[in-house]
Amino acid sequence: PDVDFSMIDEYKEGTHISHWFLKLMASEGWDEDKMNDLLAENEYGTGMLYYHVFRTFDVIIVTPKETRDKLRYGSIQRIVSVMKSTVPVLVEVQGSAFEHFVDGYEYPCVYSKEGDKYPSLEEALDKLKDVSARKKCQEVGLRIAEDFDPDVMVKQLLNTLGYHGDFEC
Repeated sequence: PDVDFSMIDEYKEGTHISHWFLKLMASEGWDEDKMNDLLAENEYGTGMLYYHVFRTFDVIIVTPKETRDKLRYGSIQRIVSVMKSTVPVLVEVQGSAFEHFVDGYEYPCVYSKEGDKYPSLEEALDKLKDVSARKKCQEVGLRIAEDFDPDVMVKQLLNTLGYHGDFEC
């Protein structure tokens, strides 16, 4: 199957979804008025725009922010946030934080520009044409997202601090 590839460069487009949403979604019937109406709603807003983006694409690629600190310490939250959407996530492995993260979870949907340890972008996209490969990304991604659920993280912290009673977060 053919692959339509759309990429948002947040350094050029802007980091807020309203800066780049229409570039991706105009072909789906979105216009500026419709987008702004949704952004103005307190109940839905920005989150609903992301929902529509996630439901439109078969795979979302998450690249690291390329600052020294982000490459060293990572921005794993960006990956996990997209994984929670249940859309398969293709992760660019760049920097020690991302490498440790994907290796630790044995996450199968990765690529690297260096191409030595991980497949290239082209190889990874070719692999993701297979539905079973995308399904594996979803399964492992949802398991990862569960580990980063705030309730789970708070319970782990309380256990680390020595509290072992029953509690609801």
